[in-house]
Amino acid sequence: MESRGIEIAKKRHRILAFIIDFYIFGIIGFILGFLFGTPSEDEIGYSLNGLPAFWMMLIGFFLWPISEGIWGQTIGKRFLNLKVVSNDLKPIGIGQAFGRFFLGFIDYIFLTGIIVAANNKQNKRIGDLLANTIVIRTKKQTHNNT
Repeated sequence: MESRGIEIAKKRHRILAFIIDFYIFGIIGFILGFLFGTPSEDEIGYSLNGLPAFWMMLIGFFLWPISEGIWGQTIGKRFLNLKVVSNDLKPIGIGQAFGRFFLGFIDYIFLTGIIVAANNKQNKRIGDLLANTIVIRTKKQTHNNT
């Protein structure tokens, strides 16, 4: 699917990028929990309080809205050659990135974002629609027919 010569990111690539980012966040959380957390008594895992919990919040902000606002990409998006840009294909700012991030909570409730993305040509979720952003591929896929 192309728009103005730009390849729109496929839903499956966007979902995979999110899974990669979430997995990285989970690994960092596990390490912080192991090093600084309190073992949970009734569940498997650790509880973070105080400064370690604050670090985890900052890491979450860095992994998602800050990295998208500065570079247009999270680690998962960079790995999959995806980038968030404004509707006019210019780099997004921190404000748009935070808008996408906070509206993402609505997108993930009952998979609303996937349903909305499935019903528009540019695969935009609610956060993209309201923040005036679009996710594109940064490199064209090449198919080797040899």
